Amino acid sequence: MNSFKEEYRVPIFNLIKNCYSRTCQDLLSLGNEDANQLSVDLKKLFFMYNKKQFNQLKNIHESIYKLTWNKLLKQGGWEHICLRESFIMGQLAGITYWYTQNDLIKTLEICDQSFIMGAPKELLLPIMDELSKKQTPTTTTTTTSTSSSIPMILNENVNFSKFPIIDKNHEIKVIECKNNGSDYLNEFSIFKNQHLNTMTPCVIKGDANNWECINKWKDLNYFLSNHGNRIVPIELGHNKLDSKTKKQQTTANNDNNINSIDWSEKLMKLKDFIEEYMIPSSKDNDSTNTESSKVAYLAQHGLIEQLPSLLNDFKFPLFLQTTGDAKVHETEEEGISPHIWLGTGNTITPLHFDSYDNFLTQIVGYKYVRLYPQNQISNLYLKKDESDDNNLVKNSKTAQNNISFVDFEDTDFEKYPLLNIANQHYTESILAPGDILFIPSGYFHYVRSLSTSLSLSFWFIKK
Repeated sequence: MNSFKEEYRVPIFNLIKNCYSRTCQDLLSLGNEDANQLSVDLKKLFFMYNKKQFNQLKNIHESIYKLTWNKLLKQGGWEHICLRESFIMGQLAGITYWYTQNDLIKTLEICDQSFIMGAPKELLLPIMDELSKKQTPTTTTTTTSTSSSIPMILNENVNFSKFPIIDKNHEIKVIECKNNGSDYLNEFSIFKNQHLNTMTPCVIKGDANNWECINKWKDLNYFLSNHGNRIVPIELGHNKLDSKTKKQQTTANNDNNINSIDWSEKLMKLKDFIEEYMIPSSKDNDSTNTESSKVAYLAQHGLIEQLPSLLNDFKFPLFLQTTGDAKVHETEEEGISPHIWLGTGNTITPLHFDSYDNFLTQIVGYKYVRLYPQNQISNLYLKKDESDDNNLVKNSKTAQNNISFVDFEDTDFEKYPLLNIANQHYTESILAPGDILFIPSGYFHYVRSLSTSLSLSFWFIKK
C-alpha cells in the first residue's frame, strides 16, 4: 500500500473541511432520500480523512458516485450546486483510496473524470502529472495492434472533389511566416498592420509546417499506446443545425421538431473513441458526408493540461510569441493553455464568436471555415444555446451564448432571409495541415471538418 503524499493530502483535506458542513446543510434542504444519504456519506468522509483512514474510503467514494452520477445522467444536470460539490469530494476520496492501493489506471481514470467535471485543477494536476510520468506504453491495452502505425488520415481516402468550392471573391487572405531571419520582421509587420490591428482574419502559411506534431499526431497509434486509457469528453452526432435539407426531411416525416436528430455528450476512454469512431472515419472515402451516428468530436478540450507531455510536440505560433501577453482566461497566471479539437469527418462547430483572439492551427486533415464580421450580428439569427445550461460536460469556455444554429452551407433562405445580406460580407477558406487561421475576437466563425481532423486553438490577449 502506498502512502498518500502530504502535499496531496493537506489541500484535499482543507477543501473537504471547508466545504462539507455547508454542503451537508444544502443537501438536507433538498429534502429527499438520496440527498440525506449524501449528507451522511460526506460526514463519514470528513471523519475518515481527518483520521487518515484512507483504506476505508472505497465504499464512501462508490456510494457518493452512484448517487450523484446517476442523478446527472438521468436529469441531464444537477438541480443544486451541492450535488456537484458532493460529487467532487467523493471523487477526491476515490483518488486518495486508489492512489494508496497503487492502482495507476484507476486513479488516473477518476482524476480525468474529475478534471473534466470541473474539480479544482490545483488539486488534480500535480497527481495527474506524477502518475502520467509513471505510465508506460505497455500500461495501455487496446484491441487494436500497437505494433504498427494507424494513420489518422489516408490521402487516397480523402475525396477532394467533395470539398466546398471556395469563392475567390470571399477567400480569406493568405500571408507568409517563413521565419527566415530579417524576412520575419517584414512578415510580422504585414500581419500586425494589416490584420492584428485592423481585426482582419488571415491564413498564415509556413510557420507550423515543421512542428513535430504535424507528422507525429497523424498516427492514431501514438495516442492509443501512450494515452489510450485516459478519459475524455466526446460529442456524438452533428445535427444541431437547422438546414434546408433537414426541413425537407422533417416535413416528409411529419416531424415538427427541427432539432430532433440525435446529439449527445459522453465520457469515453481515448482508445474507445479512436477505435469506435476515428479509425472507421480514417478509412471512409467520403468523410465529408459522415452520417450523424458516426460523427464524434473531442471538442475544445484542455487535453494539453490533462496530458502535458503533448506540449513537447508543437511550438507556439511565432506571431503569437511576438504579439502579446499570451494570457488566456483559464490559466492567466501560467499563460496559454492550448485546446485540442480531434474528430471524425463532418464534425460541425456552429457559428459563434469568442472573446479572445485565436490562432486556430490545423495539424491533421482538412477543415472548412466561414467567418462573418461583428457588424453582421443582426443578420445571423443568434440565439442562446439552451442545451449548454445542462450539458453533461461544461466545456464552452469561450463562447458567449451567442450562437447560430443555421446551417450556413445548406441555408433555408425563406426562413432566414437576412442571411442574404450577411452573405455579402463573409470570408471562407479550407485549412490544410500547417495552416494557421487568425480569428480576431468577436469574429463569428463556423467550422466543419472535411476529413478526420486534429486542430489546436491558441486563444490569447494581445498587448
